[in-house]
Amino acid sequence: MTHVAIITIADDIHAYAVREQLARRPGVACDIVETDRLPASGLMSWSLDDPAATRVPTLDGPAAAVGDWDVLWFRRPGGVSWRPPHRPAVPDDVTDPAAIDLIVGDCRAAFIGSLLDGFRGAWVSHPDATRNAENKLVQLRAARQAGLRVPATLVSQSPDEIRAFCAAHGHRVIVKSLTGSQWAPLTPGVIEPAMLADDRSLALAPAIYQAMVEGQRHLRVHAFGDEFIAAQIECPALDWRFHLAESTVTHTTLPASLRDALARVLQLLGLRMGVFDLKLTSEGEPVWLEVNPQGQFLFVEGLGDLPLAAPFADFLLREARQPLRAAA
Repeated sequence: MTHVAIITIADDIHAYAVREQLARRPGVACDIVETDRLPASGLMSWSLDDPAATRVPTLDGPAAAVGDWDVLWFRRPGGVSWRPPHRPAVPDDVTDPAAIDLIVGDCRAAFIGSLLDGFRGAWVSHPDATRNAENKLVQLRAARQAGLRVPATLVSQSPDEIRAFCAAHGHRVIVKSLTGSQWAPLTPGVIEPAMLADDRSLALAPAIYQAMVEGQRHLRVHAFGDEFIAAQIECPALDWRFHLAESTVTHTTLPASLRDALARVLQLLGLRMGVFDLKLTSEGEPVWLEVNPQGQFLFVEGLGDLPLAAPFADFLLREARQPLRAAA
């Protein structure tokens, strides 16, 4: 029996879709742990004297032993952090923000600690690698090291440096947030002259400033271990993610050189999976934008008739068997 665990938040359709695919394969069990439901579950436990007693609550049944899992998909662990307006599953009569923060923080520490201490299978991907790879500066350096074309980039809150960078690139510059916001989606935008006139706004926080890559063709590349499944997305808007109704999604084949470079990025970042976004120039040259260590993929399957949930389930099973091969 191969035992898969998916770490996510409540009502995650990706987790459900992949579990459904795994259920079609013989000899596979799958646990889903919804981290925002850990508070007040009454089922999480860890023992210094008995590692086998380390258990966490699962979606469909009793608590599971962390040590029984063969592969762990670390998909959406953020549910054990709490920021308004999102509320984890604490009792309704617990309303003090300080108390909620303490509860959620302790749940997170116990849960992550239990995994790091008791899980001995394959991570997809390890929490440390996932956290580091989410940093856009780390990504950009890895992409450059892997030989990919990366747009000229400045991360700054210095008004003078920002203005000089924009002038050097003919004021055809995109500005992006480094982390985004849970309060509202922050989309990239073209720098306007009025933005550069306000020193206070520019200096409040660093942002990513990049030379614009012209064109309407994008690549969304799903890397599942050694398997790469790519979609080409055509969209007239700057950020196609918010204009899916205007986008055309088709399957495409990557050149070997691009595939090798993306595989090198995964290696440099210590990831076993990643969803890459690139843009194609008018000449067809791919230009790096970013990698999401736990990127969404079901919408591409739906828009482009491109199977992804099934290949991802197979990938998890291959990862689960990797330690056995290594030990043989």
